[in-house]
Amino acid sequence: MQNYQLKVLFFTALMSFSAIMGHSAIEKREYDITAAGIRIGGMTATRENVNNQTWYTLHSEVSFWFFVRVRVVYSVKSLYQNNQLIASTVETHSNKGNFISTVTWSKDHYKVQVDGYKYKNAVPIAEPIRYNSARLYFEYPQSISTVLADNYGLMVPAENIQKDVYAVTVQGNKNKFYFKSGKIIRAVMHHPIKNFEVKLKI
Repeated sequence: MQNYQLKVLFFTALMSFSAIMGHSAIEKREYDITAAGIRIGGMTATRENVNNQTWYTLHSEVSFWFFVRVRVVYSVKSLYQNNQLIASTVETHSNKGNFISTVTWSKDHYKVQVDGYKYKNAVPIAEPIRYNSARLYFEYPQSISTVLADNYGLMVPAENIQKDVYAVTVQGNKNKFYFKSGKIIRAVMHHPIKNFEVKLKI
């Protein structure tokens, strides 16, 4: 766990250094998170261009009742260069504990270290990654069949099921992303604990 924390600190420092050394353009979008029509939290999606690198981040906080009060803070920080994912870090803080997952490019493959709730994964990924969960919120994917599920460290199926709608299947759960003008306006997420929707604030 200590190695993961060091990686997160390095990743955060690298983001700050890049922003200081280069000119950056930041785009931010705010979303509501609802379950059964009730708002349970919010999410901020950010894209920042620094020189020839692009950073995509997601940060969400939710609180809901599921036999007990459940609180989850979830964040994704990912770096792209030349249209390829270089590194992705996921941090989850919840009633069940704190978890960190990393996917990092290393010469000709990605090193994967996932330490999640009742889930671990260290199987490398050989193929270059063009899209992960964070990038989807800013760029409509063109003709892709897989996408990185960052918190699992897995490439999962992605399917363009109709105009401006992509379905992404993660661990048997099919999530749907609805786009308008190249950006996500709504996402329907299926989860073993509670299904929820992510909606762009108007």
